[in-house]
Amino acid sequence: MTTHSYAVQPTAFGDFDEHGCDWAINLRHAYRLCAIWGEDMTVWAIPNNPKAKPYRWVNVAKDGSI
Repeated sequence: MTTHSYAVQPTAFGDFDEHGCDWAINLRHAYRLCAIWGEDMTVWAIPNNPKAKPYRWVNVAKDGSI
């Protein structure tokens, strides 16, 4: 059972924007999306619970470092 979904967006966005992010099918996909963007990115974890709020999972620098 999946407990989270993941989304990525530029770190410069600040807060989570469900309409301005790229949704990932898993965490590996999220890291690949970050590499495609080529800028500082934030990976967001979105709990599969409607009462829970998305939270920053990790920031990924444009060079791919965490």
